[in-house]
Amino acid sequence: MFTRAVKSANERQVLQVLRQGCVVTRQELAERCGLSFPTAGKLVDELMERGMVLEAGLETGAGGRRPMRYRFNEASAYALTLFFEDGAVCWAVADALGHPVCSGSCGPEEGGYVPTILAVVERQRRAYPALAALAVGVPGGVAEGKVLYIDRYDELAGRDLCAELEQACGLPVRVENNMRAAVYGMAARRGWLQRESAVCLHLSDNGPGCGVLVHGRPLSGFAGLVGEVGYLPGNGQENMQQMALRGLTGVDPVDYLARLVVSASVFLNPEELVVYETSYLQNADALEQACRQYLPAQAAPRIHISREYRQDYLTGLTRLAMDLLYPGGEWEGKERNHAEL
Repeated sequence: MFTRAVKSANERQVLQVLRQGCVVTRQELAERCGLSFPTAGKLVDELMERGMVLEAGLETGAGGRRPMRYRFNEASAYALTLFFEDGAVCWAVADALGHPVCSGSCGPEEGGYVPTILAVVERQRRAYPALAALAVGVPGGVAEGKVLYIDRYDELAGRDLCAELEQACGLPVRVENNMRAAVYGMAARRGWLQRESAVCLHLSDNGPGCGVLVHGRPLSGFAGLVGEVGYLPGNGQENMQQMALRGLTGVDPVDYLARLVVSASVFLNPEELVVYETSYLQNADALEQACRQYLPAQAAPRIHISREYRQDYLTGLTRLAMDLLYPGGEWEGKERNHAEL
């Protein structure tokens, strides 16, 4: 199992250096990791035996015996990400550096969505025998891998999807809410992971959602309710979800979105906030102005309108899968453009 190989702090240091694209000698690796030369050399030998490190040719330069250089083997493991979109199951495969390899989608197969997920896993495992992790995005309330509530995909409601998939496919699995995955990817792509908090909002056909990141990690809550802004009170007896599902009839869409921004601002007060573009809003100025009707001007966030929800979502799921491949340490990778797949 790939994840069992990453078992020690020294190994994690060595892999972290190599995963950054460094091509180094054993001596250089020892110096960068603060390890003795024998310790670094032994770790390189062990990681080569596992197929995680490859020789990259002799050091260039004249004089003396030239040392061998080493690099990380991006084909040593693969991760599969899955999410639901318009009733279909969408999937993507990334290598051990988080770089996109291939992607596709399929309709639900006989038996429902869980059998479809397992069928996709088996097909990709045949194509990539080193498949070692699975991350699944779900448009519903998720807590510790359990789908507590969900719209449109009723068969998943109440199921411990993470445990089911781990038992069936024998891989480490992460099941996460779609907006928590999206905010993770959004913050990574914008360089916001080190901020105290990061927030994104999305108004889709299924209603509004909010992703919250605190100190670099998606925030869930004990029942997975963090970010489920559809439950916020709306007008009269309606909540924000019900208002959205009836098409915001009789409602000022900008004011509606402003109230969602304000709800996030008073609890997290992010300096900047991403709102994914909808047919109701393509410009941040009107939304910022509407927010100032409710918030002090100096406390209102700077709003960014983004068209990259899907890319952020897939990037976030990929990072969650990489976290499974490299447990015990934060994965540091260079984000690639998943839209190119």
